[in-house]
Amino acid sequence: MSKNAPLIATAVTAASAAAGFFLLQKRAKNLKGNSSKKGEQAPIKLYYYKATGKAHQIRLALAAANLDFTEVPAASFPPTPEEKALWRKLGGNNTTNVPMLQVGDKFYCQSAAILRTVARMGGLMPANENDIDAMYFTDKLLDDAEDFRSEAYKSFVSWGATKEAAENFEKVVVPLHFTNMERQLKEAGSDFFLGDTLTVADIAIYDAVANFATSRIPGDALSEYGALKAFVKRVEANPGIAKYLKSDGYAGIMKFDLASLGH
Repeated sequence: MSKNAPLIATAVTAASAAAGFFLLQKRAKNLKGNSSKKGEQAPIKLYYYKATGKAHQIRLALAAANLDFTEVPAASFPPTPEEKALWRKLGGNNTTNVPMLQVGDKFYCQSAAILRTVARMGGLMPANENDIDAMYFTDKLLDDAEDFRSEAYKSFVSWGATKEAAENFEKVVVPLHFTNMERQLKEAGSDFFLGDTLTVADIAIYDAVANFATSRIPGDALSEYGALKAFVKRVEANPGIAKYLKSDGYAGIMKFDLASLGH
């Protein structure tokens, strides 16, 4: 072994520590945005309607990460032409801009992209983002949740869906997706899908289950899915989420209820 080996090892260790410190500082800077005061979180605003919908998983992620935010709701649904023009101006998207997140003077569009951004800001991604399998499973679960939401949106009787579509959602779509979620949770063998710590994947699955199914179906829609039912309770016990679910902000938004399925 070279007599310089200890010096080389020390230098490598110091470089690794410096790199880790740099990453921590970079994450902190992203979280603070353009705030002028040291240690102060940049103001966060969420633009959407006074409803759960596509923005709710973002709200839950912000709450779980203990990131304070204020809502800038649309005055009506559908929005006025003036509101749509403002959203396009702020977000820069020619198609759709809400949900839209503002952090300091930066704007973020597209619900899935915003959700991942909040997860990175708030430490809700898997512990090692270089773990290909963990990141794949995260992305898969996010897509599983979105697939379920897409099917759920086809079943809203209050928005013109047929009675047959609503019944198909309850009797076919829900069992199919709940069985798949339950299977993956059991295979994970932990409190949450990627271990014993809440991640963005758990929030996405929870939102899909709680806000697009169980709140709309009479009785206990999770009675045959014990693992998933216990999982829902664990997510709701997260301190940040529990606080949000008891807040005036949550109380003041429209939730999907039994009437959406014609009950």
